[in-house]
Amino acid sequence: MKNLYKYLSVVALSSLAVGCADLDTQYYGSYVTDDQKESTLQQNPDMALAAVTSISSEFGSYYGQIADEHWDFGYPSIMMGLDGQTADFLAKIPYTSSHIYWFAYTSPSPSGIPTNMMWGHLYRQIKTANSLLTSIPADGATNPDLKFYRAQALTVRAFDYWVMAQCYQFNYAYVDPAVAKTVPLISELNQETVASEGAPRATVEETYKFILDDLNEAVTLLSEANIDPSRVMSDKPKRMVSLAVAYGMRARVYLTMHKYAEAAADAQNAIANFSGRPYTISEVSVPAFVNSDDASWMWSIVVASTDRPTTTGICNWPSQMGSFNDGYANFSGWRWCNKLLFESIPSSDVRKGWWLDENLTSPNLSAAEQEYLNSYIGSGTGDYSANSTDIMPYTQVKYAVAGGGLGGTTTGYEVPLMRIEEMYLILAEALGQSNVAQGLKPLTDFVTTYRDPRYKFTASDAEELQDEVWRQRRIELWGEGLAFFDVMRLNKDVDRTQGAAMDDFNYKIPAGSDCLIYCIPLNETQTNPQITAADNNPTATRPIPELQ
Repeated sequence: MKNLYKYLSVVALSSLAVGCADLDTQYYGSYVTDDQKESTLQQNPDMALAAVTSISSEFGSYYGQIADEHWDFGYPSIMMGLDGQTADFLAKIPYTSSHIYWFAYTSPSPSGIPTNMMWGHLYRQIKTANSLLTSIPADGATNPDLKFYRAQALTVRAFDYWVMAQCYQFNYAYVDPAVAKTVPLISELNQETVASEGAPRATVEETYKFILDDLNEAVTLLSEANIDPSRVMSDKPKRMVSLAVAYGMRARVYLTMHKYAEAAADAQNAIANFSGRPYTISEVSVPAFVNSDDASWMWSIVVASTDRPTTTGICNWPSQMGSFNDGYANFSGWRWCNKLLFESIPSSDVRKGWWLDENLTSPNLSAAEQEYLNSYIGSGTGDYSANSTDIMPYTQVKYAVAGGGLGGTTTGYEVPLMRIEEMYLILAEALGQSNVAQGLKPLTDFVTTYRDPRYKFTASDAEELQDEVWRQRRIELWGEGLAFFDVMRLNKDVDRTQGAAMDDFNYKIPAGSDCLIYCIPLNETQTNPQITAADNNPTATRPIPELQ
């Protein structure tokens, strides 16, 4: 069986203790047809809930499923890897630690860890979504519950292909979308044929049509169902897709395609259909961003205390990201932001305190939090070498510890997939491409109300406004897995020079470099008859550091 489709086929039989596999076994016996599953779900739609839960659990509840290593803990690991490919998400990251393959661009090849992680995890999740879509076909979603469940799978599948489209090819606007290729498109309709015959890389045009078809249907189904996720799941309901999230996801896609009018309309719809609000200044004047119950969060990854990444102790997102808990971060892997980005934030902006300053302090910290971080000053070798535990200037203190304890290991965690603040920034950028004044208003209103009351900005043209929105996104969404996509869609260089990067990783990578897109995995080109080595993206040469 082809390598890609090996990933797709094993999911329902192995890693899902409850979920799509149960539609074949636990509920209905060992042998049932799709028609039988559909009929049973029509009578008992709540039985699909386990399958929907498994789709969301694919985001982060597995450890070591693709690479049996400490940095393989599902999509949050990929988020950190992608952020690490930019100029803003910096770290020591010793070679024995996590995400070196992304951050140092050490393996931009078909056999590299990043492409195998991306391919493996996202196609696993696509398979899970396809299993549910097989059980609830389009003509079978005849009641609100089934419409809601089908929309979950469609939105997650669209998300997965949107991520891969930006990693395996340059942006829609900078290639010929009818010619340039992304990845194979596997749906519930063709998966059996694909498993036996393989599949070619789809064009950029075909890929984005597929994504939008999924999201268009999801928006329609969620509108018709009129179900809030909290009615279906009382505990941490933001694991599920709401109508606002579906609009928000489509706004992201249109922004990626540079279809600004459509992006603005969907961002407005996301805001209008969301029951929450942005974080207030007071709420983010302390470490935060760890609780999906917060009013700002639209969509989240929830990893339980019993899930394998948590029980490992250190092989998880808080260990790699957090500055206040025990793990890789405080064992020399501190994450910090670009010095130039930090210096661009005025002191009146509450977000200045999301990172330590050059004196290793932040006004956002309690005395206990500051004292805890002070204990890492001079704690290592006395320098900022990769193996030193000494804390760095500009280290992040944006993220709190779930539960509030300092120095402990995680007992479960939550990671943001979408916050409402992003929608305000999409709206500002998208409106500003046709009318600068219209774009300036939502930007200024958002920043002055929620982040910096003294903020003032004027733009003479759409490009200047777009660059300012990008700067705001780099600050606001730091560490949330979106920065690399902005680099790609805006065709920006990755410039770490003068940014306080470690010397070994002090890269300046020009826009359009082969380093910035992934190769199809080697095993796939060796086993899929419709993707050969000649069909692959070029294997890049690792960039050369520029010493400061």
